[in-house]
This record gives sequence, structure tokens and C-alpha cells, in this order.
Amino acid sequence: MNLTCYDYLKVCAKKTGDFTAVYAFGSKIKLSKLISDIDALAAYFNSIGIVKGDAVTIFLPNVVHAFTTFYSLNKIGVIANIVHPLTSPDVLKESVELTKSKAIFILDILAAKYADVLNELGIPCIICSNSDYVIAPAVPAFRVFEKVKGKGLDGFKNSVKYLKAISIGSKKSCVECHDGSKLAVYLHGGGTTGKSKTIMLSSNNLNNLAEKLNTLDIPHKAGEEYSLMVLPIFHAFGLGIAMHFPLTHGFTSIPMPQFTAEAANKHLKKHKVTFLLGVPNMFKKMMEDKNFDGPHLKNLRLVFCGGDVLPERLVKEFNKTVAKNGGKGKLFRGYGLTEVSSVCSVNTYENNREDSIGKPLGDIVVQIWDEMKNEVSAGITGEIVVKGDTAMLGYFNGDNTVMNEGIYIDAKGNRWVPTGDLGYKDSDGFIFFTGRKKRMIIISGYNVYPIDIENAVMQIPFVSEACAVQGYLKNKPCVKLCVTLNCDMNKDEAADKIQAYCKKNLARFSCPRKIEVMDSFPRTKMAKIDFMKLSDSFDPKAK
Repeated sequence: MNLTCYDYLKVCAKKTGDFTAVYAFGSKIKLSKLISDIDALAAYFNSIGIVKGDAVTIFLPNVVHAFTTFYSLNKIGVIANIVHPLTSPDVLKESVELTKSKAIFILDILAAKYADVLNELGIPCIICSNSDYVIAPAVPAFRVFEKVKGKGLDGFKNSVKYLKAISIGSKKSCVECHDGSKLAVYLHGGGTTGKSKTIMLSSNNLNNLAEKLNTLDIPHKAGEEYSLMVLPIFHAFGLGIAMHFPLTHGFTSIPMPQFTAEAANKHLKKHKVTFLLGVPNMFKKMMEDKNFDGPHLKNLRLVFCGGDVLPERLVKEFNKTVAKNGGKGKLFRGYGLTEVSSVCSVNTYENNREDSIGKPLGDIVVQIWDEMKNEVSAGITGEIVVKGDTAMLGYFNGDNTVMNEGIYIDAKGNRWVPTGDLGYKDSDGFIFFTGRKKRMIIISGYNVYPIDIENAVMQIPFVSEACAVQGYLKNKPCVKLCVTLNCDMNKDEAADKIQAYCKKNLARFSCPRKIEVMDSFPRTKMAKIDFMKLSDSFDPKAK
């Protein structure tokens, strides 16, 4: 299969037929309407001189326009540079300049603070509005475009409203691209271990992922089941699984521009949501909300979690609540990273094991290597490496003709992605994640894995979250444990009880010397716990 994402969408549309592809703000948008707008936008870009090989920045939350913009660019071979829509003006400018983006899509209610930067860049701005896809009677409480220096759209030197761009493009034609092996998207890593890297993915990467996910599904009539789209498209998990897969395989997507547990649970109650995926913190918040429990949970059948460590306690609580309501669906832990188009290993109904990240999807190969790049035996911890047709083209260094940066090519020509994560396989081939290489703490020559500490501490009923990080006492390395509580409890008392528990249940070098009880944890853009901010810094003045 060598198709662009747009071509893949059209091929799948012949199988699904027309159906309600997106439900947003009370409006139902048919697949035929989306494709019509995609075609018009593609033609509009060609008409203003943006062509194959150029880049355009998508600076949008989960709105209908996220669908149309990505596929329209993909249709004509333009690279989509997808950026977190709350990124600071300076970082946005840096990304636009790095990728040499020729235009940008931006949502009107977020646009005002970026006017000066975008005017300075001088690129066309396509201004999107939620009301573009609200079918009468309109949903109330839409905010109009925020005025830029009191002039509305006039505050942008080079702007056009989204619907105007579609109107112009509907009267023009475009030059299509049909090579799925070409660079399709720039995504920006959301990790916590250093400066973000820009990952290059092809259409084939995303299409191959969708095909593998489809093998986990069962036949269903297009438009009868819903997918709750919480994960943002600036991350591969959101782009490839939350948007591309449901749209091409007959689910009606409900994009959430901003996640709240209350709103998410209301969607589960109102619609037949069968497909749900997210990060651990999302599921945790949904389960804590009073509207989570109920008979609507019996609809769930494809529920996956990734992006961060998922405690087994949360998995069991979720599955118990679903089962209580007559559901057979289960929350499955998966693993992946942007460099392999998101998920590469997952638990399923057929293959699942407690605490594991499952087995590889489809024909993806996952191995555990030592420092000499040799595969290790079952039970031995090493670096997780991945090979397969979802592996990135490489990291972007400012020249998109240079491929394979960040890829290890072995003697046989196989392309491997070293993940920077540690793990092991058991004798049955299930993979277990033990932590980031950069998170490993060395105490007196012993390797201490934070996840082992966190899993143990999460067994304490009053602990809500746990994060073990590098600490220092008088400049000597130690384990520092940060926790949040799920009840009103004296912090000193909680710390003492946790310390006693750790001494009883952990090896001596793994026992935390410092315990900090916090109200909440700092988070990355993808809602992962930002362990770098929790870690201690070495103090050269300490004695």
C-alpha cells in the first residue's frame, strides 16, 4: 500500500459510504461535506502558490477544521507542521521559521495574542471559527473573533476567513500528490527529558498504523458508533489513532477542543461511544467525576491508554465499573512514541497480561537490546527498540531531504528506532516497561527503576499518584518520592506511613530518602507528569 492519507480516506470512503463523520457543537457533519471542503482547501492553497514540498502550520485544537486542513494539505503533497495551539508566540515563530511554513491555520478565539508574530512572519493566516461548522439553529455562547488592537481581522496583515478560502478554492483545481512514502507531517516530541525534537512521518506510516488498529476491531455499520477524540492532533497518538483511524473506519468522531472530565462523561452518556483512548490522567479524572458510572459504559469495547505509566490499580477499577454496568469492554494498556507513529505494542482481548504493555501490533518487531545493540534474553532489562512500517523517516534538522536521523540501520539494512525506554520481555513475549533511560537512578552503583517504586507505592490506598525521581541529600544521590493524596490527610503523617511502607516492601537502595506530599504534579503538554521539574538539582554549595 502506497497511498497518501487523503487517498486512503477516499479508498475507505468507498467501503463505508457516506456517514456522519464528525459531531461537533450539536452539529453533524457528513463525510461527503468534509471531503468537499478538503478538496476546496487543497485547490485554494495551489491557487496562492503553495505546492508539493512546501509546509503549512496547523495551529488548531480538536475542531472540525483539524480534519479538513490536514487532509487538504496531504492531498497536494504539502507538509503539515502541527503545533500545540497554546504554544507561546516565540515558540510558534521558531517552529514556523524552522519548517519554512508558507501559511498557518489558527482559531479565531485564540488568534489575538499571535497577531504581532504572524504579521512579522508575513505568511497568510487562515482564520477558522467554530461557527464555520455549526448548522442552524446555532449553538449559543460562541465567542466572536477576538479583536486584534481593536480592528478584528484587520489586525492581521495577510488573513482570510476559512469559509472564504473554501469559497475561492471551490472554483479552482489542484495538482494532487499520490505518493504515500513522501514526508507528510512534522510532529514535535512532547517528552520531558530535553529539548523537543521534530519528527518526520509519511502518509504510509499513518495508514499502516490504521490498518493494524483495524485488525483489533469488529465489523460495524459506519456512523452507528462514536469515538471520543480527546487526544490532540499535534501528537501522533491524537493524529494517527484519535483522528485518522476513526474517520477512515466508520466511527463518528466527537472532537473535544478542551478536555474536562464532566464533558467527556456527558458525551459517553449521550452517544454510543465505543472507542475511547487517552492518557492515564484523563481516565483518572473521568473516573473521579460523579457522572462516570452508569449503564452507558456497556457500550465501550475499544479502550486504550498510553502516553504515560498506567497504574494497574486504575485499570482494575475502570474494568470493574464497566463490568458492573453489564459491559464487556476493558481498558488496555499500550505503549508507543511519536517516532513510530504512536502505538506499537498493546494488550488486547486475546493477548493481555497484568502490568505489561502487551505484544507488538501486526508485523511490528519490538526487541530489547543491551548497550552493544545485541538482543537480550527474556527477563533481562535493556533498551526497547522498534522496527516496522510505522517507523519515522527521521528527525528533522532543517533539511527535509535528509532522512534516517535518529534511526539505527543494522548490517542487514533494517531500520530500528531506539526508544530511550527501558524494558524487558517475559518468556511468553509480553513486554514490560520499566522506565526512561534518563530516569534511571543510580544509588551506590545499583540501578534503581522509578516505576518499581511507583507501582509499589500505588498499592497504598490513600496515594493518588506517585513519581520517583533523582534526589540529593548533601550532594549524595538518593531517591526522592513525590506523591499526591486522594483524601484529606496530614502531609507529615502521610509521609511517615509511606516511608514505613517503602522500608517494608522495597529493596534498601530503592527506598526513598525524601518524600514530598504535593497538592498536584507539574505536567507536560501531553499531561504527562513532568518529572524533570520534580527532580532535585545538584548543589555545588551543599556540604
